[in-house]
Amino acid sequence: MRQSFFFITVFIVFFNFSVPLFAELEKVELEELPPAEEYYIDDSPLHQILKLFDEEDYERQKKFLEEKQRKIIKKTGDIEIPEQKYAQNMIHEYIARYMTNFGKQNLYKILDNGEFYRLYIRSELKKQKMPLALEYLPLVESEYNEKAVSRSGAKGLWQFMENSMSPFLKKNEWFDERLDPYKSTRAALLKLQDNYNVFKDWPLAIGAYNCGLGAMRRALKKSPVKSFWYLAEHNLIPSETINYVPKLLAITELAENFSEYKIELPELTSSQFYADFDYITTKNKISLSYLENQLRLTEGTLKKLNPELLTNTTPPSEYKLRLPMNMKKAAEDILNFSF
Repeated sequence: MRQSFFFITVFIVFFNFSVPLFAELEKVELEELPPAEEYYIDDSPLHQILKLFDEEDYERQKKFLEEKQRKIIKKTGDIEIPEQKYAQNMIHEYIARYMTNFGKQNLYKILDNGEFYRLYIRSELKKQKMPLALEYLPLVESEYNEKAVSRSGAKGLWQFMENSMSPFLKKNEWFDERLDPYKSTRAALLKLQDNYNVFKDWPLAIGAYNCGLGAMRRALKKSPVKSFWYLAEHNLIPSETINYVPKLLAITELAENFSEYKIELPELTSSQFYADFDYITTKNKISLSYLENQLRLTEGTLKKLNPELLTNTTPPSEYKLRLPMNMKKAAEDILNFSF
């Protein structure tokens, strides 16, 4: 486990922070956290510390947006936004955050690294005629990291909790489908569509993805106005959920209109080869290393294509193993010969 405190002097030398900022750093106590790949960005010690030094930049960006008679965002990523002050302010708060130097660099890196999954998610959203803003939900959840594990036990690209998997995903001693980016994407979109079918409103559906369907229903029962923004403004839902939706919409607005905000963000390529695989059905335990060796694949290739597998073998029962394109026949020949 990590130490409870970071080595302050290393940060001072590396980032060349000023003396007042050093004083602020000394006040920061961080609880023990799991390895870097196993927490949300907002949980990470580095992110907690860097946020301290972003305040002046954030205030400048906020002032800039206000002086330029900031845009009234009526719709972004196919999701309508009311013109009321509270909703607009919440979204612009996050836009200002992401327009800071740290925010821009962080957003660029995450969107660029997530391109492979973004292409797949975007294609699924278009097929199902769902809002394009949902392409950016895994950024809020996991930064497009299929291995992400939160301190509360949520896993994968879409951060499913174990108690929220059913009936969308399965888990046993051999695999955990939450860790499969393709299966979890289909599951997340089904869950979000189910939420929308209940509420007939995308901000409520997205908010319920964060706090749970039951919690959102209970909040709406207490509210005279059946609107996410009313619930948020009157603190009828958890604070994490209050910030969850405007954060998503701010990211969507910047990602879809970055030139308008005069920032640089990566655009998706026109590649169509983001989810082209072959599959083979195995019926007993097969060593991935053995199969890689026989197929002359780089070590770790099959584990990377099948991240839901918890060991380096397929389950002892029937299992659909993902392979690189055009490898099915060769894999079948190997298994038929070996078994």
